[in-house]
Amino acid sequence: MMNLRTLCIFGIAFVAAADLAFGQDLSQPPGTQIGWASEAFATNYMADGVTTFEQAVADNGVTIRFELGTFATGFDPRTASQADWVANWIVLQGADYNTGDQQVIETATLSSNASPFGLNAQAYIWGFTSKDTDPESQWILLAAPAWKWPDANSPLPTTFSVSDAVAMDAITGSVNPGDGSYHMQFSYVAVPETSSALLAATAVFGLAWRRRR
Repeated sequence: MMNLRTLCIFGIAFVAAADLAFGQDLSQPPGTQIGWASEAFATNYMADGVTTFEQAVADNGVTIRFELGTFATGFDPRTASQADWVANWIVLQGADYNTGDQQVIETATLSSNASPFGLNAQAYIWGFTSKDTDPESQWILLAAPAWKWPDANSPLPTTFSVSDAVAMDAITGSVNPGDGSYHMQFSYVAVPETSSALLAATAVFGLAWRRRR
């Protein structure tokens, strides 16, 4: 369930949309509004399962950022290598994690349903310390079934709440476990291993080079 603060912010978005629908000019950019947020004042862990987001930022200078977006048409992050995610990722909006409120919360504007933001296509929320695929990077990628791109011409806002995600909606990282012990937890990035074939080829090349010397 969404907490009171998140409900109030999303409620304001709905009131604004109702005013727009009745002809009031609120100087809003063209497109439909999408409110996206994690739960406020929640416990969120880094990949070690001990350090909270707040501790990581305050003590280690870690930057935690989240993005609302999607992947290139036909690209499935569940089956693709994490090394290919960045090249196929298209951002709608990004926001830094707020350590004071212990959440990320923003309102994005979807101005077009052009690919890959097609009507009813899957939307994702990606959190990360860095998009580099190295052992220090930590990620969480979420895709709740209800997070589908709305009609860009709709006067009514849409909400994507991490509180509505269940454990199986986490493609990497974890979210809302059954015991309720935390809200989100990062995972370390799966660094691509050097293939045995490449290692063998490198060894052969090195041996040949030494013999030529």
